Amino acid sequence: MLNKVTFLVEEKTITLPAIGVVRRATMVTVLPAIIAGDQAELDGRLAVVAGFADNVMLDVMDGVFVPGKSLDFEYTLPKGPRYQGHVMAVDPSRHMDRLAGVADSAVIHVEAVEDVAGAVAGARDRGLGAYLGVNPGTPAEAVAPYISRIDGVLVMTVEPGRYGAPFLPRCLAKVEALKALGPELVLEVDGGMNLETAALAVEMGADAVAVGSYIFSSGDPSKAYTGILDAVQAARPPGRR
Repeated sequence: MLNKVTFLVEEKTITLPAIGVVRRATMVTVLPAIIAGDQAELDGRLAVVAGFADNVMLDVMDGVFVPGKSLDFEYTLPKGPRYQGHVMAVDPSRHMDRLAGVADSAVIHVEAVEDVAGAVAGARDRGLGAYLGVNPGTPAEAVAPYISRIDGVLVMTVEPGRYGAPFLPRCLAKVEALKALGPELVLEVDGGMNLETAALAVEMGADAVAVGSYIFSSGDPSKAYTGILDAVQAARPPGRR
């Protein structure tokens, strides 16, 4: 059992209860987030999570919108998990072409494209669910014009582009703001997730968390995943959809 953990989020101090192992009927989704430079690395990371993860986030990076590159090659994906492509690229259409038919949804960053509505329509045209991503410096209101056209929003709580970037708790205030703007949106949080920060994200209203280095840098990825899953279920307020 963990002690209480306190964070300052914008102007509010939030104290989480100690994390237990209670699971509720309505589950928060935990997505292992995969960065891979080639097919062998991709296969290896997928093999790590194959025994326990039903949902996987694919971190697609072009080396332009973010410094690093990931999944910027012609890759193949095994059947089994549900995939979400987190497209951190200035030309999302090329990457969505690869995701079409194998992934359920794509996240497009509002900062990466001039025609956000067109990019969302492009996801729909390819049979993908459409999510928008917002970086730490982007306000929640940036997605307001598109709420009726999208399925959800991914809130970045690190500067994107690599595993292990420092967690920015101030970004979680956007989750509350987005819940008010679009109560039916699926809200995801990505970046710096561990037992405490993932639980805090859910307390603030997140429906899903993407977890990278906490799982893949662990000596026991399955145990790390289960720990996060237990933490977010325990943190989910009763009655939330």
